[in-house]
Amino acid sequence: MSNDTQLNAGWNWAGRYVAVIVVALILGAAIGSMELFEKTSVIGGKLTAAHLVRFLGYSTALAALWMLGQRATIALQQHGGRWSFVQHLILPIVTLVVVSAVYSVALLILKPMLNVSLLNIYNLIFIAAILACAAWVVMAVLGQSASLTEAFTSAAGRMGTSGQAISCAECGAGNEATAKFCKQCGKALA
Repeated sequence: MSNDTQLNAGWNWAGRYVAVIVVALILGAAIGSMELFEKTSVIGGKLTAAHLVRFLGYSTALAALWMLGQRATIALQQHGGRWSFVQHLILPIVTLVVVSAVYSVALLILKPMLNVSLLNIYNLIFIAAILACAAWVVMAVLGQSASLTEAFTSAAGRMGTSGQAISCAECGAGNEATAKFCKQCGKALA
């Protein structure tokens, strides 16, 4: 099997991440728009249950999106092939999107509690974070971000979130380093 065929066969996990993202967004929006949640106040009438539900749904989707980007970067590092040139672009771009979206998502629960000066500090923190992420994207485009990308993906590998270390010789699916049998086809792993 070629590297590209193995890469495509081992990307079944991507669908699970996409499903989590879609379900979290739909549930956050649907439950958050219910009248019961809109009318139930949580903290002194400033924060509603709808704000909390939307925050939980949207933040879950953003966390899953970032983990998807991290996992895709790791998969491209492991398999190489014709798409390996984008391995250092995925995580910076996904991080920029996530950090930009976190600004609004966090405001769902923080805005009722922030006064004007605290809101200004919050804004400045996110301006700095978004500019840092944009600089990372520029570095990635110029081919200078490999060490930063490696830092984020190697930390995931040490924590066990990369999850795939052995490719099945039969079907090309990725498996845990400790697996004895392929999770996709059931064949014994070398």
